[in-house]
Amino acid sequence: MGCDGNNQLFPLTFAITEGENTDSWGWFLACIRNRVTKRMRICVISDRHPGIMAVMSDPHLGWAAPSGYHRICMHHFASNFMTRFKDKVLKNLVCRAALAITVRKFNKHMNTIGRINSEALQWLEAIPVHIWALSHDGGRRYGLMTTNISEVFNSVLKGARSLLVTALVQLTFFRLNGYFVARRELGGNRLTSDEQFTPYVDALLKGRVVKAGSMEIILYDHVKGLFHVKSRRGRTHRVNLHEKNCTCGKTLIYGVPCSHMIAACQHRCVDFRLFVDGHYSTRSYYDTWASLFHPILNEDEWPLYDGPTIVPLASMQRMGSGRPRSTRLHNEMDDREGITSITCGLCKQLGHNRRSCKNRNQL
Repeated sequence: MGCDGNNQLFPLTFAITEGENTDSWGWFLACIRNRVTKRMRICVISDRHPGIMAVMSDPHLGWAAPSGYHRICMHHFASNFMTRFKDKVLKNLVCRAALAITVRKFNKHMNTIGRINSEALQWLEAIPVHIWALSHDGGRRYGLMTTNISEVFNSVLKGARSLLVTALVQLTFFRLNGYFVARRELGGNRLTSDEQFTPYVDALLKGRVVKAGSMEIILYDHVKGLFHVKSRRGRTHRVNLHEKNCTCGKTLIYGVPCSHMIAACQHRCVDFRLFVDGHYSTRSYYDTWASLFHPILNEDEWPLYDGPTIVPLASMQRMGSGRPRSTRLHNEMDDREGITSITCGLCKQLGHNRRSCKNRNQL
């Protein structure tokens, strides 16, 4: 799953594999590079699955920097931390450190973690900080810290997972076509209306313009566009329009000018829209969803297949009947598969039913 300029999910590619392992992840990510896109500087956010980690660090597969950048989902990262140290207070501090926009706030939370548990701090420091902390990201994530956007689409296709492969592919095809048609229409309407950016960015800019109106601005260098901006709360930030940055860090991280930069632009009668990342433009949004799906012909109208004969590998055949048991490694984020909470119909307590209720004769 990807993310478009309107902060909505973009279904990039799908594959059916024998399982989630190093070989299948290597094949899948290599197919993305060979058959889907060769675009440089793509940021991939995932959990710390060994297969993904191996592929992303292999310089020959096209995902190592600067071709691509690998980042870790904050929820999975914090869950791994929780599994190791089993401390909710520390877990919350790790999330705060990961979400901190400035290095100053990041260091503050890390120091707090170190005072509580030095081993936990050593565990965090052993992991490259740029793959899990927003303040050290360099603007690769565009502010996305989790893989929640993928989980949303997984829930859409949840009912399809038990279908046969052909039915699964057909259902995915038709649902994706619906997604593309609706979003292509939205992009076309906004182009017709001469809207410059997506609704997501328009809402961000509107709120930040209002906030910028109450700020105090002091000009230091009109050539470099160097300003000192003081917010209503008394916090000061340095804005450099020439370098397109602000010490608050939000412009670099999100690709949208912060309220401090907007205040500086308004002070110098500069159009702050020039500092919005091009991926958020309406034209870019429309082009993202411009690809068309074509109607599927009846099977008797299909062209003859002219290609290699594919033979199933006997050693990979599943001998058991029924749906195979999930091999997914669960952690404290997940609900256990196949286990539901049972409530007794007599005493209303959890963990048993009315037939095994110890209070059956007393009620």
